[in-house]
Amino acid sequence: MAENTILEGASGGRDENMISSFSVSYYAKSIGEVTTVGEARFQGLIEQGRTWQALNDGTDGWIVTVNYKGYTEDDEPDPEETEQWNLGFDFSEEPIESHPKLKAIKETYGGYYEEPGGPLKFPEFMPKESKGKGGLSGKSKAKPGEKNPMFGNATYAVMTARVTRTWSSKQIPKNAINDIGKVYSSIPDAPDAIAEVDFGSRTWMAMPPKISQNGDVWRIENEWLLSPPSGWVEEVYEKASKQ
Repeated sequence: MAENTILEGASGGRDENMISSFSVSYYAKSIGEVTTVGEARFQGLIEQGRTWQALNDGTDGWIVTVNYKGYTEDDEPDPEETEQWNLGFDFSEEPIESHPKLKAIKETYGGYYEEPGGPLKFPEFMPKESKGKGGLSGKSKAKPGEKNPMFGNATYAVMTARVTRTWSSKQIPKNAINDIGKVYSSIPDAPDAIAEVDFGSRTWMAMPPKISQNGDVWRIENEWLLSPPSGWVEEVYEKASKQ
């Protein structure tokens, strides 16, 4: 049996989800001991992988570094104590046909279909019969006969947002996948700083969670995706029971 001789230089830390980690180096006399040397638990944490390196050609032994992860406390912390919230923004390209003011855009910039079901196109120059008040800005600055700003455009940029809640637990919740694809009017249990951001009438969809093992602790990431300006179609997506 290998002797669990700990070498100097152990290091560790604790992340934002209260998951602790330690890297502990042990001395192994031979290559046959590199996979067995070390304590099964260190400060309450269990092994999550190891590496080893020979001293000289291995005849002088091996240095085996064992990585431990988990909770260091005897009692499991409450989920609220381990959670970390994030709010991120981005842009996505959406088909111009999905624009909430498509009718006004077609009237202002002369949008047309070459064939039924085909893509919406725009003439190179502003049409003489241009009418309407444009898109989101309410009016068009281009005059009839001038270069059409919509010529060649097939998409438009839409602001998107994602909210994530990352936390940890000894167990994977039984209801971890119950709300996937369901729609919320606001993020459940979000901190005030996020809940008070004005997103208008747009709603949120629960995305599939990401779950990873850290020793005998599970890191769980929940995510909600902001709807398009027109919202999630109620006939397609189910409302979550908790709002």
